[in-house]
Amino acid sequence: MTMSKFVVYLRLQPFIAQWLHYHYGDPVQFQPHSVENSTILQFTQKLPEGRHPDVPAEGLTAVCIPDNEKKDPATYNYLSPKGKEAVVDCIERTFKLMMWNELNDMSTVGCSVLAAIGAWCEMHGISIDYDRTILQRYNRLRNSYVKKGIDLRRKTRVHDKPFNKK
Repeated sequence: MTMSKFVVYLRLQPFIAQWLHYHYGDPVQFQPHSVENSTILQFTQKLPEGRHPDVPAEGLTAVCIPDNEKKDPATYNYLSPKGKEAVVDCIERTFKLMMWNELNDMSTVGCSVLAAIGAWCEMHGISIDYDRTILQRYNRLRNSYVKKGIDLRRKTRVHDKPFNKK
């Protein structure tokens, strides 16, 4: 699946937009057969009569509409407000999964959590101005599980593990 020259514009949190640009370019081009592209294709439709195509604006992120035999992007290049919400939700879920998977092992590093998150932000093209925002998101996610009696935090630390003997 290739990407068309047609884009939709999404309003995203700035740190998520930075992450997308770092990993997927500008305009954002998701990999073929991704859940993000599937969501875009599911909700693209013909431009309704009386509506105008999206135009670039401050705070909006351009996302390519993937080429598709059944829905030619030249014709199907409109996302309704609810369609955009669905795509943004999909993107945010992917971000949250990656954030959880990568930050959940922070107990094994020898620095503060905030320093680790700052380094993680740099690794993913996110300004360290958002390190506290990412920390808050991570803590809210972790705490939501703990409140329900599900503790997904690591139970061991590096120094608790036995040394590998050769």
